[in-house]
Amino acid sequence: MASFIAIFCGVIASAIAYRLLRIYQYNNLARRNGCASPKQYPHKDPVFGFDLFLQAGKMFSEHTFLPVFFQRYKENGRTFETKTLGAPTICSCDPDNLQSVFASNARNWGVSYRLPALNAYCGKGFLTTDGPEWERSRQLFSSSFSRANIKDHTTYEHYLQLMLKQIPRDETTTDLQQLIFSLYLDTATLFLFGESFESLARGLQGDAQEFIDSFGYSLGGGGLRMALGPLKFLHRDAKWHKSNAQNHAFIEKYVDSALERKANGQLKTSNSSKRPVLLDLMAENMDDRVQLRNEATQAFVAAHETTACLISNIVYLLARNPDIQAKVREEAKSTGSTPLDFDAAMKMKYLQNVINEALRLYPVFPYHIREAFSDCILPTGGGSDGKSPIYIQAGTLFDANFAVLHRSPEIWGSDADQFKPERWNTFKPKAWEYAPFGGGPRSCVGKQKALMETSYFVARLLQEFDNIESRDEREWVGQMQITAKNLHGCKVKLTPAVE
Repeated sequence: MASFIAIFCGVIASAIAYRLLRIYQYNNLARRNGCASPKQYPHKDPVFGFDLFLQAGKMFSEHTFLPVFFQRYKENGRTFETKTLGAPTICSCDPDNLQSVFASNARNWGVSYRLPALNAYCGKGFLTTDGPEWERSRQLFSSSFSRANIKDHTTYEHYLQLMLKQIPRDETTTDLQQLIFSLYLDTATLFLFGESFESLARGLQGDAQEFIDSFGYSLGGGGLRMALGPLKFLHRDAKWHKSNAQNHAFIEKYVDSALERKANGQLKTSNSSKRPVLLDLMAENMDDRVQLRNEATQAFVAAHETTACLISNIVYLLARNPDIQAKVREEAKSTGSTPLDFDAAMKMKYLQNVINEALRLYPVFPYHIREAFSDCILPTGGGSDGKSPIYIQAGTLFDANFAVLHRSPEIWGSDADQFKPERWNTFKPKAWEYAPFGGGPRSCVGKQKALMETSYFVARLLQEFDNIESRDEREWVGQMQITAKNLHGCKVKLTPAVE
């Protein structure tokens, strides 16, 4: 018994000594590098930060995360430190810090915190890994999203036509957000699996409906596990594990088909005469069935709502700003009898202003979190004036808030909260003052595809309808999952164009 007590006391003493040594090293290195501590958030629980943890749950259940973010930064400045279940977290919307974490010193930061929470759901892939594993995944997707593989607009037009036919011509109210999400469910599954769910043509049926239900449940549970962090063991949900198994079985059918096509020399890639399929493009360079399933799962997470959220937000804004809507419509109809394609839509200058402004006000990904791999330095945010560098210890989290950045009056002026596409005629934000697709090595690989499809969709919609009128007086309220979408949808009345 005495020996056990001695060992126990020795372990405790060693842990305390190590902690004191790390504090000494931290303070010494911080002084040598001219660093200072950032402003500390006024926690009610300064040790573990349970007050913010509980507030976060309330924010997401009540859909108040955006106004809470704005108020928090207004009260604490551009950079401040909080505790996330005991872990130090630097919250920042400062462009210099964002550039350091996501670009110039990206090698010091990663997303390793995601894998323990999401491993049972989507395994290792481009969303959950760092280093060489992430580089391999990234390369798979980069080649898949080359311009040659995404330039054809004819397939997109086919599904857009199916969506347009669903819109009532009697000017009754339509929730266009639901239709846009159906459009992207169909096009995303076609691009990813080679087979569309065809939800616009016949509605979700059978296995497809079961998959969407189980996938949504798994996604929600994965988000909860990430939020719980070291307390994720509290998430004991048999239905979540069952949903994961259902997702795996569903996607593995497509993986097996791709591997069979590979064995028969019939892969649908950019080198074939058939429309490229993302799963086939990945299978061209990989035979691991589980890894292909994981990559396909993560691709579906990233693809099926992102562009749909952006388009829905644009229609929401245009419906509330008829003068701006009229200008975009005039530009969209200026093509005359010339058929519209992706390239022509991308060249519409005022339309691009509208897209940029929608991404500024309502970024699809309002924030990103990174974890420090090793001790490093942030360029600014420390000291009483917030201008000194900050010494960062390994394990520190960095919470980058792009929603706050995009509405900063210091950058965008006193009208930062207003929808003004004209600002883009003259104002060109500096690097990292505007980053709706992130930046650096982990920037959104589907950016070009998203912008081409968004441009094309908006132009075609305005060619088809002479007016889009808002039928919902409620303000935009962010519903946060992986992306941020309007909780209230996009309820509008559409007046068909007179031929």
